[in-house]
Amino acid sequence: MKKQIGVIADIHSNYTAFKTAVDYMVNRGITEFFLLGDFVSDTTDTVETMQFIYELMGKYSVKVLRGNREEYIINQRNVLRGKSDAPKWIYNSASGNLLYTLDLLTDKDIDFFESLPITFKYECDGYPSITCCHGSPENSRELMQLEGDNTKVWLDKIDTDYLIAAHTHYQGGMDYKGKRYFNTGSTGIAIDAPGVAQCLVLHGSDVSEPDGPSWTAEFLNLPYDVDYVINSCYEKGLMEKGQWFISNYIYVLKTGIDITPQLISTAITLQQDATGNPVNWPYIDEEYFTEAAKILGIPDYRRIS
Repeated sequence: MKKQIGVIADIHSNYTAFKTAVDYMVNRGITEFFLLGDFVSDTTDTVETMQFIYELMGKYSVKVLRGNREEYIINQRNVLRGKSDAPKWIYNSASGNLLYTLDLLTDKDIDFFESLPITFKYECDGYPSITCCHGSPENSRELMQLEGDNTKVWLDKIDTDYLIAAHTHYQGGMDYKGKRYFNTGSTGIAIDAPGVAQCLVLHGSDVSEPDGPSWTAEFLNLPYDVDYVINSCYEKGLMEKGQWFISNYIYVLKTGIDITPQLISTAITLQQDATGNPVNWPYIDEEYFTEAAKILGIPDYRRIS
């Protein structure tokens, strides 16, 4: 017997891309899903994304885990409740995007995030077991790149022959010592794939099939209305709140080129060099984001041209 599972991750509040992926899968008869984290932040439609997740869970068999973005949200709620002395987010190019997202979430949403694991093992009679995670089975922020040394370490460590992760925003698969690793890519903000929602369909064969039990991945790149997503950053106030960080993400959506880490690290270095003082994120002055963006060649989309 054969089965199909739709795997979606790194939605980043991009409900338009998320719905495109789900609709495509449902139209192919898929009724089982894995959602592998980073559901919110970076684009505008957080409320719609969360509602769609709840609807999906009510209609189909859905396994869900927590990504690093959900952990950021949980931790910031603890800050606001006086349970953590981590930095408080402010509206600027460093954390404005996250604060915008937090303001759209309810306690129900954040409680839901807290209830989620960061990894799960999928088991179904007759099929090989699968280890699923966002970053790695122990750390939602760990990047398991294709052919990465730490990815190979994890393939050695896990007690399944299949490992599926997300977080890197790079889609693909690899074989290692008889085990297989698949990365979904990003549904909401794909790298090197502008204008498409990345996801995958797992095709499973059980013990009754001639070649025995196995899983193969069909990697999907589905076009969606990326212009709506970009325009909504202006129309729904995200650009005003997130400034250079959102300008940078519009650059990613238009080109697939992602230099987000460099933008932040360069801005911090510029401010430290100029002031002679250490910089505590998110307290980075806008002038240094502007200078960093110019150095890195990130266009200024802060105003509609």
